[in-house]
Amino acid sequence: MPWPRSQFLEIGDQSWCPSWLHQHEQLSLTKLWNLKVPFWSRGSLATQACEVFKEHLQDLSSYTVLDICAGSGGPTPVLESELNRELEAQGKDPVQFILSDLYPHVEAWQRISKKQQNISYIETPVDARAVSRLGKKKECRIFNVCFHHFNDGDASGILKSAVESADAFIIYEMTSREIGTCLCSPLVFFWAFFVTLGWFWNSPVHLFFTYVLPVAPLTIWYDGFISCLRTRTNEEIRGLLDQPGLDLTKWTFHGGRKTVQWPFITLHYYLGVKSR
Repeated sequence: MPWPRSQFLEIGDQSWCPSWLHQHEQLSLTKLWNLKVPFWSRGSLATQACEVFKEHLQDLSSYTVLDICAGSGGPTPVLESELNRELEAQGKDPVQFILSDLYPHVEAWQRISKKQQNISYIETPVDARAVSRLGKKKECRIFNVCFHHFNDGDASGILKSAVESADAFIIYEMTSREIGTCLCSPLVFFWAFFVTLGWFWNSPVHLFFTYVLPVAPLTIWYDGFISCLRTRTNEEIRGLLDQPGLDLTKWTFHGGRKTVQWPFITLHYYLGVKSR
């Protein structure tokens, strides 16, 4: 990597960030997860994330998947739909997904769970550093473009909790500390205009702060660039797992990337799987 990681702050993380702006960022991220461009895209970020599941987790039906920092839902509805469509065709039981967050988005999750019966949610706040096991099935915890938000202390605690009480974890990121990714990050500035036109066209606040004063586009660009500077390499994530007293003897770790829309969008991932 050409430079050290920096724990800068994103606007969307701040308590003073207006709710409309936070909503715009959340929806922009969700729509980006599902973006497909005909004759160019290799699926979407979400469909490539499904490939990671299928390549590294044996017998998917035996898992419950906990989206531990779910935001307003992110790619989980697409993950559930894609994976369970294939499992149903194979005559296997569906994977159950559970949405959770330190700041629950209950209204958004209710809308999702009404449409997709294999997705449920936890109404109360869930601290990713201290998560109790949910049931008897194997548990996989997923972190969808959120792991870079945590400082090293919190990130270490989150991984420790996953190793001690789960059977797998997967960290997905859209950004990386690479020159090419940083150079492509301004494209999300224009993505904000598209999101407002498509999904907030009847909101005077979103229209004004997109097309008159471009607060939303600038914020999304800024936070995307800061995300590049905060994202850990796979080696750095693996280093966080080397903690006194943490037993890793049954765990194997893998990392990689999947190109979605070259050269602009790449899915980066790091995962751990426990053998029984």
